[in-house]
Amino acid sequence: MTAPTRTTLQKLLSRFHFGVTLFAVALSGLTILLAGVAALRGYADRNLELAAQLGAYGVEPALVFNDPEAAREGLDPLTHIPGIARLLVLDDRGRPLTEWTSPHADPAPLLTDLFFGKPSTMTVRRNGSAIGTIEVWGDSSTLTAYVRIGLLAGLGCLLVTALGTIILARRFEYELVKPLGEIATVAHDVRLHRRFDKRVQPLGIAELDRLGGDINALLDELQGWQGHMESEHRMLAHRASHDPLTAMPNRAAFDEQLAQRIGKAGADGTRFALLFVDADNFKLANDSFGHAAGDALLVALSERIKATLRPGDFAARIGGDEFIVLVDPLDPATDPETLAGPIRTGMADPVVLPGGDTYRLAVSIGVAAFPTDGADPAALLTAADAAMYAEKLAKRSQT
Repeated sequence: MTAPTRTTLQKLLSRFHFGVTLFAVALSGLTILLAGVAALRGYADRNLELAAQLGAYGVEPALVFNDPEAAREGLDPLTHIPGIARLLVLDDRGRPLTEWTSPHADPAPLLTDLFFGKPSTMTVRRNGSAIGTIEVWGDSSTLTAYVRIGLLAGLGCLLVTALGTIILARRFEYELVKPLGEIATVAHDVRLHRRFDKRVQPLGIAELDRLGGDINALLDELQGWQGHMESEHRMLAHRASHDPLTAMPNRAAFDEQLAQRIGKAGADGTRFALLFVDADNFKLANDSFGHAAGDALLVALSERIKATLRPGDFAARIGGDEFIVLVDPLDPATDPETLAGPIRTGMADPVVLPGGDTYRLAVSIGVAAFPTDGADPAALLTAADAAMYAEKLAKRSQT
């Protein structure tokens, strides 16, 4: 009877070390790759939301006047942002107003279907009422480069490991387990704590040190992508909350500030004032001197409004030639109607237009105080708007 063939301890250890090392490296590479994709997807989703907010601000006037051309102009800044495949603007009845589709082919439709199957949708509101919707669809262009690098780096790691384990099989077990433990620790921190700054330290085993270098290279790429996405996130966050022409906070930022200040004033029992500022005959100046002159007037008006602000006050451009100023806090002895004086005084000097002409700004200002004229955002805005129009009509009746 033939005795069964038995393996040697050397072969057993070789197979065991090879299997364990291959599994650990594959798991580490997959963990880092998945962690990176998850992080990048989160940033991409947030960027789509911020893009939708920016687009909602840009197409608001177009939805008010049902102007497809103006809607396309409002969407133009979004068409240059990587990762946006399609933009769709719908009116308040759900009918398409305008649509844009990226001319660039999707590099990985499967990834797009997996991560961007649904658009980021933002309801466009004006004075508290929904006037339309904007949908922002993403694609895989911001993820494919990272996935490609991750797969190549993972394949390189596996090849290096396969070669290294043949030599390391004869070494003492501790010499193999310790460096693998360091690699696993880095992968663990990356996966659980998003520590993309972690790196594998130089190891005493050449093959595993090369493996650590490959993992560090992958982490370098991932950290670079993370920095890029964070930078883009900050840029879109600023664009979503500020007017691009005057650099003042926009309507969305104003709505947030007003809600916060109403809550604080209501809790503290204090007062503040809301000033609604509207340029007189701005359309006539814009038509007479050109759009560049109109932009210069808006910038000058914004600068003169900002020059009157005290610490704690807030000013925003909410659309067209309309500006809002929050005077907070309001001294109990102060008559709210006197608050418009510094702004009117600031309009005394004429504005030099790009063509060399001069133009004297004039504004109509409506003032409303919290809580006397309104205890909620809609009531305050309505009161200030009505006061502003009353002043504008009074001026017209005098001419």
